[in-house]
Amino acid sequence: MKEQKIEVFTLDCGLRLAVEPIAGATTATIAWTVPVGYAGDPIGDAGSGEASVLAEVVLRGAGSRSSKEFSDALDRLGAQRGSSCSQYRMSVSATCMATETDSVLALLADIFLRPRIEQDALDASRELVLQSLQSLSDDPQHLVGIKCNEIASPAPFNQHGLGTEAGLMSLSTESLRATWNRRCRPGGSIIGIAGAVDPRMVRDHLDRLLDGWSGTSQEPTVTAPAVRGRAYESQPSSQSHMCLAFDSPHETSTDRVAHGILTRILGGGGMSNRLFTEVREKRGLCYSVGMSYATGRDRGLSSIYAGSTPEKASETLACIRRVVAGVSDGISDGISGGVTGEEFSRAVIGAKSALVINGESTAAHASRLASDLFTRGSVRTLAEVIAPIDRLTLQSVNDYASKAFTPQSLSLASLAVVGPAALS
Repeated sequence: MKEQKIEVFTLDCGLRLAVEPIAGATTATIAWTVPVGYAGDPIGDAGSGEASVLAEVVLRGAGSRSSKEFSDALDRLGAQRGSSCSQYRMSVSATCMATETDSVLALLADIFLRPRIEQDALDASRELVLQSLQSLSDDPQHLVGIKCNEIASPAPFNQHGLGTEAGLMSLSTESLRATWNRRCRPGGSIIGIAGAVDPRMVRDHLDRLLDGWSGTSQEPTVTAPAVRGRAYESQPSSQSHMCLAFDSPHETSTDRVAHGILTRILGGGGMSNRLFTEVREKRGLCYSVGMSYATGRDRGLSSIYAGSTPEKASETLACIRRVVAGVSDGISDGISGGVTGEEFSRAVIGAKSALVINGESTAAHASRLASDLFTRGSVRTLAEVIAPIDRLTLQSVNDYASKAFTPQSLSLASLAVVGPAALS
């Protein structure tokens, strides 16, 4: 694996910058994040959903350029761009030919320092978010995940970001400008850049572009503990959708890597995982089942989703619980537990392959730089990301499973159901 040289700077304005030159690359990717996530949105009808609307609005004109002029300017530079919003942060990313990096950075700086936030942009952006909100009833797999997070995560981190219809309709250009001026500050903002670039030249260019930008945004904090328990959303259907969620290691926990490997063994990494084999293939209880693990700076959450019929839903849930608990004690109701050498080897190879294959692009490198600076306060090379996986042993994974996946710990999992009937 090639040695990676990453340089990290704190700009004059307080923004943190990580730059990774990549030999042989012809492109560069910029991942620019600011502390405007949806956990900081107003509650309910006071403007819930404003961060998601802002993520759309800010790409629709900035500085002296109208929405079309701004889009045309990026197109002329060949910049592929997009924006997204998460609990803590909003991200704008752009990939371009490396020779155009300075010009693209200048346009992106206008987004963050001089967004136009005009009425026509608000109307169009709000309509897109409203459509996503209204379509949730047609996407029960997404909806059940939202319902589960509402009871599994503490407030305000249990919000889904799409807000409410009344909250979205209450937004105005004045309220969005006030929010942007208050929350989009360089203190807490992060840029990751990867590609054929010179780190110090990028730093100096950004110092000039961001001259005069100042301040720090206040991060959202927990205001109430997770509700936990059960949630049920009645929906006339021939299907029942269920989601179990439970607390898991956060990003810098020493148990994070072992938990990730167990997630692949139990319900990820293709169709050879235990949940797919035991619940779907052997018993035919559901048409879809899988497990995912979301790890963040302050908390982690594991989720298990299954889609079944109302007649088999209770049995599906019971079987899921047995499979997951079985990994901690050897045998559980005829379902083998204890990670085998074959499972361990397959999961480790799959995890490393995914990191290497998915991390080949400059976009993946830039995203990892920005993510690491936020969740860890420092950056890692790809070799440093993979190293903890190489240090795992079969015994260490089984030891972790024996304490983390017990029936007692799973009894604390939150459960959400969307379908014609609740589960007992």
